[in-house]
Amino acid sequence: MIKPVPEISHRFFCLVLVLLTAGLSAPAAAEPCDPEESKWVPTRYYPAGAAVFHKGSWYESRELHEGLEPGITFDWKELDSVPDCEGRKQPVDQTRAGDGQKGTEAGAGQTVGKSKRGETSSGMCVRPDPWLFSRSYTVGSLVTHGGQIWEAIRATNGDMPGMNKPPRWQLVEDHCSLEGRQ
Repeated sequence: MIKPVPEISHRFFCLVLVLLTAGLSAPAAAEPCDPEESKWVPTRYYPAGAAVFHKGSWYESRELHEGLEPGITFDWKELDSVPDCEGRKQPVDQTRAGDGQKGTEAGAGQTVGKSKRGETSSGMCVRPDPWLFSRSYTVGSLVTHGGQIWEAIRATNGDMPGMNKPPRWQLVEDHCSLEGRQ
């Protein structure tokens, strides 16, 4: 026959079990951001929540932007302490085609030689949606505008294809929907 455990021992055992469980599930202390690795760079895009170190202070981006200097514009919020960079959104360096040169890498859905860009796995050609002023586009987004197909080479919000310097869009000449046109 099993003897009952005295109530004090049972409570002690439960307390130890709770403390062990809490200790195992506690997250490790995150490391603060490194000022050298987090320096502000004017040619990078900073998403909302990105942290930078600039002129002796830490700043957090309020929204997606490029080239806006911390401490001068409303797009940055000055922080009171060194932020935790673990899990924080990082800046995006979008200089691949910032000088207007065409990228040479084959991206998703592209092949070298005869293009299959824009085709589904079954071979059906899918034409991109029309460009909309009210929509934000990420790098690699495809749109139609002015009878042509454009690819976003920088994150963009309201920038009309073919209109900005440095350019935000580049013409796509190898899309399946353009085959047969000359």
